[in-house]
Amino acid sequence: MEEQLLPLADLKPAYERGVWLYVYRDFSGSDDDRAAERVCLRLGMTSYPQHFLVDPETLATLADTGRQVGSFLAAFERARIPGGRTVATAESLRAADDRAAALEKSRSVAEARRALDDPDVLVRFRALEILAEREPARLVPRAEELLAVPNDPFRFLVCSALGRAARPEAAGALESTVREPKDSRNPNVLRIRAVEALATSGRAASVECIAPHASSGDFRNGLTRTAVEALAAIAGRDRAARGPAREALVASYPAPPADEASERPCLALAKSVHAALEEITGRKVPFPSNYDGKAVERLRKAW
Repeated sequence: MEEQLLPLADLKPAYERGVWLYVYRDFSGSDDDRAAERVCLRLGMTSYPQHFLVDPETLATLADTGRQVGSFLAAFERARIPGGRTVATAESLRAADDRAAALEKSRSVAEARRALDDPDVLVRFRALEILAEREPARLVPRAEELLAVPNDPFRFLVCSALGRAARPEAAGALESTVREPKDSRNPNVLRIRAVEALATSGRAASVECIAPHASSGDFRNGLTRTAVEALAAIAGRDRAARGPAREALVASYPAPPADEASERPCLALAKSVHAALEEITGRKVPFPSNYDGKAVERLRKAW
């Protein structure tokens, strides 16, 4: 983006319409890197590069520019900074950074419990880090509320904690996230994290929302294999899930590879489906040496 889009002469009308901030992470853990991380966490970023127009006081996102000249200029045209705000200022953001830093230093569970209700999302994230590690079960009663926070890094961590807690009481909130990952900049990964959590927290009713992602047959998408593994885990734990999970897995054998480049990932997914079916049925079915259309048909009939 910084080489192929931003220097274009067509973007000159936008140059003086904002203050430009370049945020770079090298993941070294240095002071500069941690400062950049705080910005990324506040903005809910989980992939790079991105370019947003944000409120200079609250850091609320006003527009996503996209990566084309037209979308970039249009974002500047529609972005408006709301007036009459008293919610946050630069000073309050600095104070929130200090509270977050204090939590990082103390690692206090008691302080984290209180900070989970802090008005600042970064402070809440740092509190969540501590509770996800030390008291994941405490988050289960608040699963629906926490998964509604419109911040992907925060919700990724919530899913991880719920997966560790392995409580079926969290299943409903996770299922809702799989069905509709609202307000997400990275909905596919949010679904992956929620499905991973359902592998330990899910129930028979969870199969319905997971099954379409397993049966998509898209071996290029990590969600597909995650869904297959989650179905096997739920069926292994809940007898009532075995029938529906078996049906979903039978439908999940991917279509034969269309080209040589697709062969390895396609077969890897097919073998994962096959292993999951063997696991939940207790049966052994030979996997074909030639995975073609006829082989897929025979496999589906075999179960």
